[in-house]
Amino acid sequence: MTWFDDIGDRSSPTTTNAYGLKSSVVLTGYLRVYGFTVYSSRVSAQFILVFDASSLPADAKVPLFAIPVTASSQVSAYYGAPGRIFQQGLVLCNSSTDTTKTIGSADCFFDVQYDNI
Repeated sequence: MTWFDDIGDRSSPTTTNAYGLKSSVVLTGYLRVYGFTVYSSRVSAQFILVFDASSLPADAKVPLFAIPVTASSQVSAYYGAPGRIFQQGLVLCNSSTDTTKTIGSADCFFDVQYDNI
């Protein structure tokens, strides 16, 4: 399958953290996510958890997947031009554990490239 895309056909919003460091970012609705970058300013390692949800899940919820991030570094995910569909919305949060959510402190910058579908 060939993906045809005209950048002029969409607005491609991005999130940025204009209000400083956070522990999570929530984008609601049916989304096509092209990628995201998260910078952690924490002095020790933690995890970035990814959920298909419309609100921040409670602690102990299981994510779709986790991405480890080392101390004072950044991680990225890239889904290419077709993107990845999130049916309820995208929730990214930091966590001290990888298999269930244990939200951390406000020590991350989040940037997400997505389209509302």
